[in-house]
Amino acid sequence: MKGGVWRVVMLGLAVVAAALVFLGVEITQLAAEDRTAFSRGLAICGLGLLAEWFVFSRLSRHFSDLDRLSDRLSGARSRVDLEPLSGGRTGELARLAEAATLMRGGGRGLGEGPLAGGRMDRAVRAALALSDDPLLILDEQGRVEQLNPAAARLLAVEEGADIGKPLLRDDLARAMERARGGGAPVTAVLRRTEEGELSARVADLGLGAGALLSFPARGMAHAAGLSGKRTLSLRPAQPAAPLGDDEPLAALPFVALWVATAGVEPDSGPVIAVGTVRLVGSRIFPTVSFTLLIDPIDPVPAEATARHGIGTAMVAGERPFAAVWPAVQEALHNCIAVGIGVDGALAALARSAAQAGIADPGLPPSLDLGALAAALDPALTGALPERLSEVFALPRHPRNGPQGEALALAELAVALLGRLTERGVVTQGQARALIAGGEAQASLTHPPPI
Repeated sequence: MKGGVWRVVMLGLAVVAAALVFLGVEITQLAAEDRTAFSRGLAICGLGLLAEWFVFSRLSRHFSDLDRLSDRLSGARSRVDLEPLSGGRTGELARLAEAATLMRGGGRGLGEGPLAGGRMDRAVRAALALSDDPLLILDEQGRVEQLNPAAARLLAVEEGADIGKPLLRDDLARAMERARGGGAPVTAVLRRTEEGELSARVADLGLGAGALLSFPARGMAHAAGLSGKRTLSLRPAQPAAPLGDDEPLAALPFVALWVATAGVEPDSGPVIAVGTVRLVGSRIFPTVSFTLLIDPIDPVPAEATARHGIGTAMVAGERPFAAVWPAVQEALHNCIAVGIGVDGALAALARSAAQAGIADPGLPPSLDLGALAAALDPALTGALPERLSEVFALPRHPRNGPQGEALALAELAVALLGRLTERGVVTQGQARALIAGGEAQASLTHPPPI
């Protein structure tokens, strides 16, 4: 967009600046002896240069906004842009962007455009009102288009407000970017501008149409991200109830845990990503889940990125481990952690906690799904996750980051619990005994070298 007009304007400003400098030099020569005229002349030149700088800054912002508007309309830029245009909502560029979006059929969210005031608009507002969870719709610039009373109470905002006032724009932009890139809703932890954070589900509504935000409230008593000022009134976390060996597997609270580290070798180095999904017995609660990226400060080795797909650019600027640990600890509270190699994941969390100065991380008990599968079928000893998914006929869907990996582990846990029930293994003690028996049999078949 910065083509001929930009060059002409900048050339004109340069000529004016040169003329002012020349005038200042002439004043110093002609009025050197008249101090009053000398001071008045230099003041005039200074004010002229200051006015030119102001014009230059405004024109630079204007042309920059034209570039951003062009990218928004053409879709050339994949990064979500929540920065408001100069001039506010009443500026000429903002009005042009709104008109162009309406012509493309995007509207200002779901409540305006060709369907505004019609049946679809009434259906959307009714759906928002019927939901007990806080819900709101944002436009591409981060303005609140529609929201229900629960969202208004939670965030203290109203229609037309800037979402950047209660929530940090960077967190929301990254979440919208992940939702747009993955083509599916994502779970994210959004920090408040004042204090605290919220766990949210973010769905992209398409280019120029904004996003839908949901803040799950039910079943979140032990989920991460509900803390700080003006947040939901939840009871404090109760002490962990004993999860004894006589407890039935069908009633035990589990959390599928996936952890990525920045070490060259698996389960080595600092933790850089955590994904969890809650389940009780064979019932998965995908909304009671969360994803966190953690900045390890040092670059992520290429070997680690090749292993889990998370590189330095993805975690740069995220919070350090000490800042996110309370959310991770809350997600694991009063649960049994399950996963393939879950003990290694818990050890990585303990190692990062120790490095962050956390004396007692209070990690949960674990149940390794790989060992459980091997106990059911010795041929699956050491099987890769893809192999286990194939054997247990799990649905094939893309694993988009920590949340997708954790959901795959939760589905594998449900499949294994079903096989255990068929074998008459119905309690936690029986499951652990089955694993111990399988490991003992494996050690007899393949004794360790002396």
